[in-house]
Amino acid sequence: MKILVIISLTWLLASCSGSGIKKDETVVFFPTSAHLNTNGNWSLPIHHWVLEKEENDLSRIFAKKALSEMLEGLGVSEKQSKTPRTQERLMWFLVDNKRNKQVNIFLNNKLEQLNQTTANGHANTTLLIAKSAFKPIPAKNMKKEGGWVSIKAQDKYNRDFSGEVQLIPETGLSVISDIDDTIKISEVLNKKALIKNIFAKPYKATSGFPAYYQQLQQQGAYFHYVSASPWQLYPSLQAFMQIHYPKGTISLRNFRIKDSSLIKFLGSSQDYKIKTISNIIKRYPKHQFILIGDSGEHDPEVYTEIYRQFPNNIQSIQIRVVEGSDMNIERFNKLFKVAPKALWKIFSAPEN
Repeated sequence: MKILVIISLTWLLASCSGSGIKKDETVVFFPTSAHLNTNGNWSLPIHHWVLEKEENDLSRIFAKKALSEMLEGLGVSEKQSKTPRTQERLMWFLVDNKRNKQVNIFLNNKLEQLNQTTANGHANTTLLIAKSAFKPIPAKNMKKEGGWVSIKAQDKYNRDFSGEVQLIPETGLSVISDIDDTIKISEVLNKKALIKNIFAKPYKATSGFPAYYQQLQQQGAYFHYVSASPWQLYPSLQAFMQIHYPKGTISLRNFRIKDSSLIKFLGSSQDYKIKTISNIIKRYPKHQFILIGDSGEHDPEVYTEIYRQFPNNIQSIQIRVVEGSDMNIERFNKLFKVAPKALWKIFSAPEN
């Protein structure tokens, strides 16, 4: 059974604090998950992005051309750089992010005002909803579309924008999964191959992982996908995930050349992942978690730190072996001193 909540959006043309959505602008809602707070109410997060594609804008045409030439310098052929796939993926990095945009929604006959968008066009708002308004469905009993609140938004131009929030109960089993080189072939250790896989090639699921994740879902698991990739890759990632993997929340990183998010993006992905994963576990303190990643970069170290912080919540740490990565026994012996070796599963494919 799918829980369906139709939320009618009222877009304000103007206000003292923010402006409404224009006809050439669009809204993207990202998948999030709700939890029950200490007062017994649903804490319902909404994360949205307001942008303008401006595909015919002269400056963006030149910028796209410059990016295409940069990709060619990184090993992407001229033919590949001009394909609709590559041009579409590049386009999301060139959109005009809209700041100070005000979106208001009606929920349960009450007007709810979402936070204004910031310089990167994003905004996060948490709505507190009475527990009786929604009833969560245990993951093991969910049908394909079950356990989600559907957000359907319509502006004054009769355009629909939609998103989903998953209702996750207080207790249960959750999977926190990396994306690149864990469930999707990215070849992070080979920078030229990585660029091709990000922008030019069709996304490819890692062997054995779709079936394994479906198996975990049948066991009642909820899914949180955490990646250090930028939000601009979400549209193409979403299409890939819908085909191969169970629905879940997706957490990516802010990236905008014009502000400090660029400096943060170029900084440690370890710190970002630790903070993001810690926040997920704090929202569901009575859940058991399976942490799944790969050996390519820092997932083993990140998950060891997560175990140090939440030893009673971690059921298993599972690491896919990436060819060419550091599999030195000294690396893992150091980690085993913090997170017991019995928790770990290190494999080339899930069935092994």
